[in-house]
Amino acid sequence: MQTIPETKNSLIMKKINIKTRGFVVNSNRFPGEARNLKQFEPTRKIIQLESLVENSRMTLEEDDENHCRIEDNNNYHPDREKPMIHPCVDPPVCESCQRLELSFFDPGCPGCKEILENPNTTVPEIFAVLRQWTPQTQQNLELLVNEILKRGAHINDRDGLTDMTLLHYSSKSGAAGIGDSDIAARVSSMLISKGADVNIRCRWTNMTALHYAAYFDVVPVIKVLLKATKALDVDSICSEFDNGGVLHIAASNLAYEAIKVLLQNGANPSLKDDKGRTPIECIPDPSDLDSDPDMGKLVIKLKKVLQEASQPAPKLPPPNYDLVQSKVTLQSLGLDLGDKVVVGGLKTGTLRYCGPTEFANGIWAGIELDDPGGKNDGSIGGISYFQCPQNHGIFAPVSKIAKPGSTPAPRPSSASSPSKSSPSKTVPVDVSNVKARVDTGLKGRAPSITDLGDIEYGDRVIVAGQRKGTVKYVGESKFAPGIWYGIELDRPVGKNDGSVNGERYFQCKTKHGVFAPLSRIQKLGDRRFSSSESLDAISWGAVSEKVDRRSGSFTGRSRTPIKRPKSGHSISRTPGSSSEFKLEVGMSVFCNNELGIVRYIGPAEFGEGLWVGVELRTPKGKNDGSVQERRYFTCKPDHGLLVRPNKITVRGINGAKLLGDYFGSKEGTPEDVRTDGR
Repeated sequence: MQTIPETKNSLIMKKINIKTRGFVVNSNRFPGEARNLKQFEPTRKIIQLESLVENSRMTLEEDDENHCRIEDNNNYHPDREKPMIHPCVDPPVCESCQRLELSFFDPGCPGCKEILENPNTTVPEIFAVLRQWTPQTQQNLELLVNEILKRGAHINDRDGLTDMTLLHYSSKSGAAGIGDSDIAARVSSMLISKGADVNIRCRWTNMTALHYAAYFDVVPVIKVLLKATKALDVDSICSEFDNGGVLHIAASNLAYEAIKVLLQNGANPSLKDDKGRTPIECIPDPSDLDSDPDMGKLVIKLKKVLQEASQPAPKLPPPNYDLVQSKVTLQSLGLDLGDKVVVGGLKTGTLRYCGPTEFANGIWAGIELDDPGGKNDGSIGGISYFQCPQNHGIFAPVSKIAKPGSTPAPRPSSASSPSKSSPSKTVPVDVSNVKARVDTGLKGRAPSITDLGDIEYGDRVIVAGQRKGTVKYVGESKFAPGIWYGIELDRPVGKNDGSVNGERYFQCKTKHGVFAPLSRIQKLGDRRFSSSESLDAISWGAVSEKVDRRSGSFTGRSRTPIKRPKSGHSISRTPGSSSEFKLEVGMSVFCNNELGIVRYIGPAEFGEGLWVGVELRTPKGKNDGSVQERRYFTCKPDHGLLVRPNKITVRGINGAKLLGDYFGSKEGTPEDVRTDGR
């Protein structure tokens, strides 16, 4: 049997002599030169279809009599109660097109259109026109289908050459670069309303209309078909594709938009074909797709969306995509998993986990306390980050942990001289008069965006000074920028059930849920600073005001100015804090008018000096953390940027001013950071 020879794009072309039986290929979707219909339909085709065609007219035995029920509307009156297979004929061509040696029927040509509207033109001849794979015919799908129905054809009649129904043709007609997807969807909807059977399979390819629509990535038609079947066939298999499902077909043809719609309608991304492959394993290797960079990007997008859909409900910690940040953070603290640490300067324990969490953004430390003064057993929200006895586990920002003995113990409540409370001899950066360029919404005592304070998931708090509840969510939201706390109130005086605008953040009873920024909540038992209190007279164990780990000055703003001591010593506010506010990995920054998080600080091979790697919240970056095949950090595609420090700001402060002697005067330290960050 003569078939279309393969081109370099073996993925698409290896199926083409099956998927395009009887079609004239003339599209950039199918690389290769155009083929005349006569190459597909010599006597060999008639012989192969003898079992299906008898005397050019025969009815089909339907497995389900319901398939034959036809709605009598819109002047549709079929001549027969049952569908038939029409014989194979050549498409008609007008004399004008013949003189021009054109082999295609063009409905836009006056001569061809006259033939089409001539009552003597038969249904088989119009089917022959319909199977021509050219924009001229496929964009006139509605005209061709109506002409077939006007001649009394059954809605489920089949083309004798391709064994395809009108619904099959309309399902693939909207392919990009060939037809019009909206017209295809409209015609498909009309055919279904008149009784077209969405479950009929082509006997050549064993494909349904949904399979064809997924193969050609015609999303509007997919939506029409899934609506008609209530998505019950979203995982229907096809023997031509090794009994793979609709997702397998779409993945093998890089039908990205089709895959997204199928997943939204419940398609199973873990379904396996006869070869044991899931849809993601059917995505072709980029090396088989010529050297088109767009194809390579499309492959990455497809794998990402299928990987995300394949992930089960999280029962384990999320993947540590911030491995570089975790390593650098621990290295900067001189810590490793299993080390003894001090939490908040008060509690001692063993570091068991460092990485991202589901309950809040950023990098968190999980500690197994020596004494049962914790809040959990290493699990929060059903996710186990580490294991320890009940009430021995606690989570804290990495800024709250330190090696035992590496920092001074917390001071008792006494009014001793503040100048003696800090071992540092370096004068801290005075940022008291610097205002943020972005309103964080945290007003008077706004902490650093990445510094979430002592209030954690499960803490008992007071909201706005009067309503008591339990923290059930900490993180970003879609209804407002910044970090928000979701609280389940004790009494029904809230505003929701843990969801806002259809987005669920936690679950609670109706009117028991409320969201608030850190400035509006207070830990039960906490005290607030007053303008007359001495900083050193307050017990640090009861204070929930946040201090940046590296800042020597209090980040919240008291109602009256606090005079700095005239000596060169800074006030030590929290154990483990250094005397300088410096740029560090994990900080939230403002870069290119976008919020982001610092993921890397160090040298780069593509330029001299110091560079800062930033992961943006939106896909407005230029990479995924790697440049010129060198990886500096890891993030989602188009979310990464490597910029000079002066291109970012931290709470209104230029990043270049926050470096100080970040790496000292030695060149070795940046190299170490880069190596660990691979």
